[in-house]
Parts: sequence; C-alpha cells; structure tokens
Amino acid sequence: MNRNLVRNAAGVSVYLVTAVYILPLIWLLLAAFKSRAEMFTMPPSILPKSLNFNNFAVVLSETWPYFINSLTAGVFSTVIALLLGIPAAYALARYTLRGSKHIELWILSTKMMPPIAVIIPLFIIFQKVELFDTRMGLVLLYTAFNLPFAVWMLVSFIKKMPKEIEEAALIDGCNLMQTLLFIVLPLIRSGIAVVVIFSFIWTWNDLLFGLIMTQDAAKTLPVALYPRGNGLIKSYHSGTQ
Repeated sequence: MNRNLVRNAAGVSVYLVTAVYILPLIWLLLAAFKSRAEMFTMPPSILPKSLNFNNFAVVLSETWPYFINSLTAGVFSTVIALLLGIPAAYALARYTLRGSKHIELWILSTKMMPPIAVIIPLFIIFQKVELFDTRMGLVLLYTAFNLPFAVWMLVSFIKKMPKEIEEAALIDGCNLMQTLLFIVLPLIRSGIAVVVIFSFIWTWNDLLFGLIMTQDAAKTLPVALYPRGNGLIKSYHSGTQ
C-alpha cells in the first residue's frame, strides 16, 4: 500500500512539473494566433476566436535576415564540429596516444572556460583579420566552442562500443574509413544527435558573441530581439572604428 502510494505521488508530481513547463509554451503558441486586442482582453480568452497569421508575417518580415544569419551560423558550425570531432573522438577512444588523457582533459577544460574570458582578444583578432561582422567569422567562432563538446561527448559513446565489432568488420574486408562510416557512425547515432541538438541550441541562443562580434551584416536573431543592448554595442563599435 505504501509503495503504491509513493508511486502514485511520484507520478502526480511528474505530471505537475511537466504542466508547469508546458502550459506557458501552449499559452504562448495560442497567443501567437490572436490579434493584439484579443491578447489584452480581460478576462483573457484561452482559445483564439479565429486563426490570425498576421503576427507571423510581421515577425518574419522584420527578422528574416537575422533568422538566416542565426540559421547559417548554427547549421554550419554544428556540421563542421561533427566533421572534425568524429575522427578526433575515434582516435582518442581507440588508439593509445601519448598524453591522450591530458588531451581529453584539455579539450574538456576549454568547454568549461567562460566565453567572456576570451571575448576581448577575439574581438581584436577578428577586426585584424577582417572577420568582424561576417557570417564566416560567426561560423568559425561557434565551431571553436562546439568542437570540444563534440569530441568529449563522442569519445564516451565510442568507448562504450565493443571493439570486437570493428575488428570483425576489418576481418571481413572493410578498411578503416568504411568501418567508421558503416559500423561506428550508426552505432553512435544517439551521441551524434545529442551533439547536434546541444550545439545548435547553444549557437542559436547565444547573445554574447552576437552582440560583440556583429554589427549589421551578420547580426543574429537574439541580437535583433535585444534592441537596448544592441544600441549600446553599436555605439561602442562606432567608437572603436
């Protein structure tokens, strides 16, 4: 009886916590289809009287260039981090390298470093090499911060794989590249999915580098949605030029 009571209480608590997180998102989604007058009516109405897509049209028309900048930086930085991180993670997981443990610790420590600690030297370097306020600069910058996470995450997934599977593939005639593409990658697809999700979300939500490293041409969506800080940073940029 007590065990069933505890189990039921745990289930109810899970549903309550889930509702706390989901209900605001549902309310936000429903409000997106309401007109301005309908959103501020008292008492508030839960469901919109009619589906109004004008809000989406206005938002897309005003933020479309910044949306493209954020999407470009997120997609390309994530893809490059995977292309570089998968071979590096496989080498660290499967080969005995001199100082490999120190290399893994160094890779992890770069991810633990606060980005604000390197923002000033990066700002100076990007201005010197003419990567400031460019999409290429954002892609390189976000790749540098996504790559350590990709390597660290994928190393743990590869180490959990039985090495005998790869040895059997090599005996059957596969070379190293074929083993990596057709054996290792399908078995670590969950780890790749984790890297893709977290890397893209971090890049998409980043505000610090977008504020400092862009001005107009490569402005990202979080910067465009932050007008007060954008004005302060723009005045700072104009003063440094």
